[in-house]
Amino acid sequence: RKRWSLFDCDEYQVVSNESMQLAPGLRTVAITSDLKCEKGGEFGTALNNDIFALVWKQVIDGGRYKYNDWTVKVDPDCAFFPQRLRVAVAFHPDTYHGIYLNNCKFGLHGPIEVFSRNAVTAWALN
Repeated sequence: RKRWSLFDCDEYQVVSNESMQLAPGLRTVAITSDLKCEKGGEFGTALNNDIFALVWKQVIDGGRYKYNDWTVKVDPDCAFFPQRLRVAVAFHPDTYHGIYLNNCKFGLHGPIEVFSRNAVTAWALN
């Protein structure tokens, strides 16, 4: 059976504002947020930093990232190909302080965020 997007990763988790069963054996992990946010800024994008801070807090508190070389945050509407990412990260060994893969020449953008284990650990300590 073929798996797509985050479901083709070694481990995966779906985070939502409520716990629910998405498929047999797949439940969401709930965060305390209604997932609503305003739009604004120069490009009229979602002002959702607070929501994703809660998602990352859940990832850190859950601790599963410690058992994987990389942690990837993928928005539901993001086209994500784990096999392509596996090839890309093979050229980027983790460093003491950790690394992230820049997904845009203008800096890190939200639909996909890729962090090494040490990068998540460093963020957790701050």
